[in-house]
Amino acid sequence: MIEHGYSPSTVNRDIGTIGSVYKWAKIKRLCPRGFRSPSIGVRRYEEKIRRVHVEREQLEQLRARSMAFSDMRFACFVALLIETGARKSELLDRTWSDVDLEKKEILAPTTKNGTPRVLFFSDQTAQLLKRVYAKRSPDKLLFEGRVPGQPISFRRIWGVITKEVGLEDLHMHDVRHAAAASLLRAGVTLGVAAQVLGHDPALLARRYGHLETASLKRAQEAAWNF
Repeated sequence: MIEHGYSPSTVNRDIGTIGSVYKWAKIKRLCPRGFRSPSIGVRRYEEKIRRVHVEREQLEQLRARSMAFSDMRFACFVALLIETGARKSELLDRTWSDVDLEKKEILAPTTKNGTPRVLFFSDQTAQLLKRVYAKRSPDKLLFEGRVPGQPISFRRIWGVITKEVGLEDLHMHDVRHAAAASLLRAGVTLGVAAQVLGHDPALLARRYGHLETASLKRAQEAAWNF
């Protein structure tokens, strides 16, 4: 795959997927005794870290612009993306049975790292969801497309709106990175931020360790004044 131009991240994801299939097969006892997944011996490739700096004001512009789109579900999607720091799939796969509007929580029972987590959102977003969704069937996806049971991607309108607010190169996943950076700048430790975002602590440290160092320095400097 590397020789044919695929990116290291794509190759690593495919290796991981293959490994997950073999792991599932072992759990289901479909493999012979002593079986060892062939994916274990395949080395992972070093991935280039994508660092994107997005100001809070820019995200608020994105949120405000999404409110003008005819399909108000997109405004709900953008609001949740910004506030929860969720992966796109964690939102698109959710049904109303996963949502508690009173507690302002969304349960994501299956995530990329295999552990369930709770996504938290604001009262403002809870009120928006109540306005946009008059009917909330427990088995229905929050962001269902034209085909029942299949989520809408929002890819086209995302490209249009990010361009309008001057963030042409902003990916949906970059909003998650912005959430991580905001948590660490607020003084949250890497361990807590990793739990909030359902992230791999090691990867979070590699990508944002410098931000935690800065917050720890500020905390120590504040202690010197006492």
